[in-house]
Amino acid sequence: MKIKKDIHTNVLQESSTLRQVMERLNAGILGIVFLVDVNQVVKGVLTDGDVRRAILKGASTETIAADYMNQQFVYGKVSASHTENVALLNERVRHVPILDDSGRVVDFLSWAEMIRLPLMEPSLGGNELKYVSDCITTGWISSQGEYVRRFEQQFSDFLGGEHCVAVSNGTSALHLALKAVGVGPGDEVIVPDLTFAATANVVLHCGAKVICADVDPITWTLDPSKIERLITPNTKAIIPVHLYGHPCDMDPILEIGAKNNIYIIEDCAEAQGATYKGRRVGTLGHFGCFSFFSNKVITTGEGGMVSTANQELADKVKVLRDHGMTPGKRYWHDLPGFNYRMTNLQAAVGVAQMERVDKFLSRRIEIGQRYISNLSSIKGLVLPPNVPWAETVYWIFSLLVDERLTGIGRDELAKRLFDVRIENRPFFYPMHVQPPYLQDGDFEVSKRLSIQGLSLPSGNEILNEEIDRVCNAIELIVNGKQ
Repeated sequence: MKIKKDIHTNVLQESSTLRQVMERLNAGILGIVFLVDVNQVVKGVLTDGDVRRAILKGASTETIAADYMNQQFVYGKVSASHTENVALLNERVRHVPILDDSGRVVDFLSWAEMIRLPLMEPSLGGNELKYVSDCITTGWISSQGEYVRRFEQQFSDFLGGEHCVAVSNGTSALHLALKAVGVGPGDEVIVPDLTFAATANVVLHCGAKVICADVDPITWTLDPSKIERLITPNTKAIIPVHLYGHPCDMDPILEIGAKNNIYIIEDCAEAQGATYKGRRVGTLGHFGCFSFFSNKVITTGEGGMVSTANQELADKVKVLRDHGMTPGKRYWHDLPGFNYRMTNLQAAVGVAQMERVDKFLSRRIEIGQRYISNLSSIKGLVLPPNVPWAETVYWIFSLLVDERLTGIGRDELAKRLFDVRIENRPFFYPMHVQPPYLQDGDFEVSKRLSIQGLSLPSGNEILNEEIDRVCNAIELIVNGKQ
């Protein structure tokens, strides 16, 4: 159902004074008041600017407001389409009341509602600047610095005691995990067919072969029932991806790994804080790999983290991270490593972000719940998974658009949302159809999800009013009114 504005707060009788108008405007009602007659017919409008001009002309606060109202205002019609009414907004006309056939206001549009609504934005309102300034003031800006160690400890505490190694990005985290367990030429690694390309790219960078498995239709994540038939003597690892903030069904995956002596490397890039049967993702497999790109739950701009319960594996990751240099023997290299270190500057941002991680996660849940509440009655929208054994973090609120029921396809809905300045993203392309990973197989679920999936604005700082704006736009589009 469309969430309408509380119009009565913007409506005053034409006998009202400028003081009464100012009180309403001061209450924060989007900068406009509609003056109506006894029959509730709109006779004119007043904005902050109109009131200021009246005062400059000598009017007092007790002057009748109607003497200064704008009677030649632009208005939309309830019988017109939303697109037609929105077209009336511009840099000069920033408020458009929507009138019924009798001239009564039933809704209104505001220029503020047409401001671009991004898919994601970082939340940097904590101690980020303070800590980065400290790095610059002290000169500790590279990978040798106290903030790197502080960040790793915070993340370890967050995961309940795992060994944590900060790295340059989420892709390098995955690459290091694979290299630490010896994945190389001749090996095979099973990955979900629906994931971001980094999950598969790191396998190829190890010289190994990517084996794609279809995803589960309920959770959208790696389907355990599709894994066992893909295992060969060359299978070295499985990378379950906790997609769009929802955990994989890990127990059967872990059982398959244990039975076949296969390493389990969790891709947690999109799911920091999500839990599986009460345990946080990143603590279930041999490794957890996290990303801190600017659109993630917490960010360091770029950056990543490798977590593991195994001290020996953690030590190997640390060596590989730093050029393969042997600890305690500078410039001696037992391994051909990488420069995958995180800078102290990045870690300083991470420390400030981790100070607010619980707030971020709580807000993500609120965002997901508000979207679900607003969209659940729209026929043909399949809302994101949230099964009983998992706690999703709604990293990005994603849904499916079933054109058979909505009457509109995912791509057309996406285009029309962009038309009203609401950013969105389609789901990833299936791995198996892309040139570097081409392969045959049964991928019906991933193909369908890729065609139907759409992600909506979900940053930590998104306002409830902005979520409502997205939901209203979707409802209008699906109902053919926009």
